[in-house]
Amino acid sequence: TNLTICTVIEEECTGNGALAANHTSLLPFSDTTKTAVIIPEPFNFIVNAQMGVLWFNAKITGKPCHVLQTSAGSNAIEGAFSLFAALKVLEEKYNEPSNTHSAYIGIDHPVNFNLGKIEGGNWASSVPSSCRFEARVGFWPGIKIEDVKRDIESTLNDEANKLGLGLEIAYRGFQADGAILLPDFVGGEASGKKSLQTDFVDSLQKCYKTASADDESNAGRTLLVKPITCTCDARFYSNLYQNPDNVVVTCFGPESDSIHGVDESVSLKSFRDCMVTIALFIN
Repeated sequence: TNLTICTVIEEECTGNGALAANHTSLLPFSDTTKTAVIIPEPFNFIVNAQMGVLWFNAKITGKPCHVLQTSAGSNAIEGAFSLFAALKVLEEKYNEPSNTHSAYIGIDHPVNFNLGKIEGGNWASSVPSSCRFEARVGFWPGIKIEDVKRDIESTLNDEANKLGLGLEIAYRGFQADGAILLPDFVGGEASGKKSLQTDFVDSLQKCYKTASADDESNAGRTLLVKPITCTCDARFYSNLYQNPDNVVVTCFGPESDSIHGVDESVSLKSFRDCMVTIALFIN
């Protein structure tokens, strides 16, 4: 039995660190051994699926003029908000029940688009001629990144043409496929057949029950199996890249609060339970 601990860079923007580590720590063994990968992201359950994520930036060009006659110009900053509003219509289309991936049935609004950064203009008394914004787009497992890019570009270009604005779109950071990490647990329950995945989940659940047995709030609790609506490095160990008969992966970590927000934190009690769970699993 080999134990490998990987600490990687770029987890929050590309995943390239995990991809590089994958080639040195996993691939030499994946064809000949059974490998279990646990990524300790702060999700206090067993993750069975994750969304695809794409980052892009848009440069909008309008027409500057003095505010004494704003109608003579084209406000690039106002245009940016109109363009993103058009993208929000696409977001709702992605979220329609007829488009929902089976792993996400019952999850409220799993596909999310986010306007994360915006800058533009020169001073308060000029109609701004330029604006840039950066956005994050989520999409279902199984959807091709090129198809998502096509949707983004057609939506934004159509709106920019209506408003008479110039538009340039570029992609940077995440171009991450959605992934089903545990295909035998797509609906949260095992499909009935015994496999490396069912053994993995069963072992992790048993270890967690033992680890948390002295915690009155968690005693007897079974770790749920469910999806996340973001991305993480686990996709590189999924069946997108690996043979699921030989490599199994999930995210499992402590309870968290206010992720990426003010006072982001994890529960120390939960942190202890997770450490013991992973130690028992390794043992």
